[in-house]
Amino acid sequence: MFVGLPNHGNPNLNCTQDSHSMKTKPSFTTSKVSVAVASALSAAAIFTATPVFAAEEEAQPGYAGDDVEVIAVTARLKSAASEVMEERREQAYVADLMGSDQISRTGDSDAAAALRRVTGLTLKDGKFIYVRGLGERYSSTSLNGAIVPSPDPTRNVVPLDMFPASIIESLSVQKAGSPNAPAAFGGGHVDIRTKAIPTDFFFKFGLGTRYNTNDSDDAYTYASGDDEWKGKDDGIRAFPQSIEDAYSTYGGIDPISDILPVVGDLDQARQINRELALDMHRDMTVKTQDTDFAYRGNVAVGNSWDLGKDTIFGFVAAGYYKRQQENYEELDVELADENGTINNSKEVVGTDSIVQWSTLLNMGFEFDENNKVETYTTYLRDTSDDVSIAIEETIDTISEPNALQVYSVEYEERTLISNQAKGTHFFPSLYDIEVNWFYSDARAERYAPNELSYTYGVVIDEQTGDITSRRLNTQDEPKYVYTRLDDDTENTGFEVKLPVNFAGAEVTLSGGYSYFERARENYATRLGFEADKFGNDILELEFSDIFTDENILDEEKDFELKDASTSTEDYVAAEMIDAGFFSFDANFDDIWRFTGGLRYEDFRRTTLPIDSDGEISDEGGRYDITDYVVVEDGWYPSLSATWQQSEEMQWRFGASKTIVRPDLREVSPVRFQDPVTGIDSFGNPELESSDILNFDVRWEWYMESGSNLSVGAFYKDLEAPIEPVQRITEAGRQQKYYNAESGYIYGIETEFLRDFSFIDSDSDILEGMFIAGNLTLSDSEIEIKPNSEIDPTNTKRRMTGHSEYVANLQFSFDSPDGWHSTTLVYNVFGKRIAWGGSAGLDDVYEQPFHSLDFTYTLFPTDSLDIKFKAKNILGEESEYKQNGNKTYWKDPGTEFTLQFAYEY
Repeated sequence: MFVGLPNHGNPNLNCTQDSHSMKTKPSFTTSKVSVAVASALSAAAIFTATPVFAAEEEAQPGYAGDDVEVIAVTARLKSAASEVMEERREQAYVADLMGSDQISRTGDSDAAAALRRVTGLTLKDGKFIYVRGLGERYSSTSLNGAIVPSPDPTRNVVPLDMFPASIIESLSVQKAGSPNAPAAFGGGHVDIRTKAIPTDFFFKFGLGTRYNTNDSDDAYTYASGDDEWKGKDDGIRAFPQSIEDAYSTYGGIDPISDILPVVGDLDQARQINRELALDMHRDMTVKTQDTDFAYRGNVAVGNSWDLGKDTIFGFVAAGYYKRQQENYEELDVELADENGTINNSKEVVGTDSIVQWSTLLNMGFEFDENNKVETYTTYLRDTSDDVSIAIEETIDTISEPNALQVYSVEYEERTLISNQAKGTHFFPSLYDIEVNWFYSDARAERYAPNELSYTYGVVIDEQTGDITSRRLNTQDEPKYVYTRLDDDTENTGFEVKLPVNFAGAEVTLSGGYSYFERARENYATRLGFEADKFGNDILELEFSDIFTDENILDEEKDFELKDASTSTEDYVAAEMIDAGFFSFDANFDDIWRFTGGLRYEDFRRTTLPIDSDGEISDEGGRYDITDYVVVEDGWYPSLSATWQQSEEMQWRFGASKTIVRPDLREVSPVRFQDPVTGIDSFGNPELESSDILNFDVRWEWYMESGSNLSVGAFYKDLEAPIEPVQRITEAGRQQKYYNAESGYIYGIETEFLRDFSFIDSDSDILEGMFIAGNLTLSDSEIEIKPNSEIDPTNTKRRMTGHSEYVANLQFSFDSPDGWHSTTLVYNVFGKRIAWGGSAGLDDVYEQPFHSLDFTYTLFPTDSLDIKFKAKNILGEESEYKQNGNKTYWKDPGTEFTLQFAYEY
């Protein structure tokens, strides 16, 4: 019996509490469309992409710098892709970029959806980016150059779907290590750049809606609060203050007598226990209603002023709001053996009610031509209220009840607020020294109150499929889960650059320092309703009618509010990184450019699991506190060379050493649930960091016509890569993280942009048509050995999350009169391992997803545009397979959006 909360706070630690607090807690500050089409078109571009010159000119060798003529483009929006290519051309390291106009053309609504168009990138769960076949663990994210925390407790990287396209200026993906970039990435580093300060006044306003083919069904919902439109709980779901107070007043429960020691009377203890349950939100019967009308809007305004004496002030402010309901169907199957025997099967229907809104305010002060300071403030909120009903069949449901009806309500608020400042200062009188600095203070939060699951045993007529009877399953008692994660980061640094002439070369020497600090707290409380003595006539009712005040207070029904926590889920963690670096950038006669240097990082981390008494858990004597502490340092060199073969062609060569460290949740032996598959996962304090050697070579061709072509190759050697492996236990299917012995990945990438003017240079129609695409072909292998906990079925296999191919293809047309713009975009990735199999079960493979999207934009005036987009035209479905059997399936439907935008 449960009367008060278990003490999740160590009494020896300073304790804090806020309005969202759910308990006293310690303050820890420290092939429908063949891939062959993309391949053939890419190859065709190599042979047919003849440069188109406006005038005959003798080519002069020279490095792509300020003296290179800007690419001339006549199409309305083709310039967007070409301008970003020009920026990529001048990057010192292998990188890919995408500008806001490109994102607008494809109609992608957020950073995650947009980044899957970049060469070698795929999207996972609609939130996370896989770069060159490496999972999200192998990528890192920054906002305007500063590292920000993640509001997702199951990932160390930021969910990129939180960043709406309307606030993004550009996206940069750096695929090779450099001295001034964090060493902790293996696939790529994504920098999200928010809207820049304008030179003139502008005002933009947009309003839109969406429809999904799944919306023809009713949406699932329940009784909730009045602030749903805000994406914020109004308090109805919050952890009851009375339970907080009960713990403070009565203390804990006697583990032997199950009686409160302070009260000393069993009847009084039970009465208190029942009264506490009355304060919990119990009007949780799932019902259906018409799907709500979906709408979204964005607004942005900016300006700059000349204040005299070379002083300029500018700002940009933007906001975004979206509210919609997404209906879905899922299938989740758990296999018992390699023969395809089903241990558990769930057919799920549900609705995810989403509210997203964001604001930003960026300001810039240019005091004179040598000194500039900018500030960036970004606030993001993403709220999901997911309600589902599942019909579950197990090996135990072969008689009445012959199935289980599982109801689930999962509500979460994810927020991220970031405040940043950075400055650039030139000192002409001090050898033209340049000093750059930045400071960032960010906070992420995940607040998930009142998550609820409850189960009915049901009898289903085999002939009609109708439910003939149902009764609340009291053995699998209804469970409420209250969780909260707070993740605070501070990131600061500076860089000093000194230009010099050395041996006839223009050389820039630079050095700098950066500091990063993170403090995270994660807490979860599980409460259960015990109703074994409720009569069948009551248990056949709906949830809200079973747990009424009258039934709970009825002494004969012997209701109990229980602590249903089954394992350690709470932890506190801290990270600190001190980094110093030195680099050089040498340009020899505008033909050769060498860039490189050395980075040093001193890394410290502590991840401490907290037990129900608020003490540091040793997991039953398995671990000592020193097992939770990581202290490591390392040197990370990098070198890049660029050879300017001609004004249009250049070669890049790069080599670097980086590292991938385990996520916070992966090194703490706490349970967490995969947000997509629902599989229980466990961390492993014995995980080690993985050193990576990276090698790149790329040939790039930038033509005066605006067309371009690049072909590159890469190789990565990984020491002790981190891999999730499936475990089959008495509790069901689980996964845990382990270090493999070794691993490698290699591949080729090709990318092109080509208009059709080479067919007829005088045709305005053909000049407005262009095709762009990219293709990545790669392979990987890891070797993972059995141990006392796992017996991998395949000790040698591809890396988790790696696709052997990734292809993007884009057809676009801009009308000569400037009134119309259309784009057809195709994306596909090869099948990839979701997690490794064990005990004879094969690896689980996520199957290819063929995405075909169409966007049409009408420009009736210079200030107005109307955009229509159809997403997932092919009606593809997400699917996972194991041993040839379908283990997970989801239908995202086909989505149509319509948006009106005005710009002044």
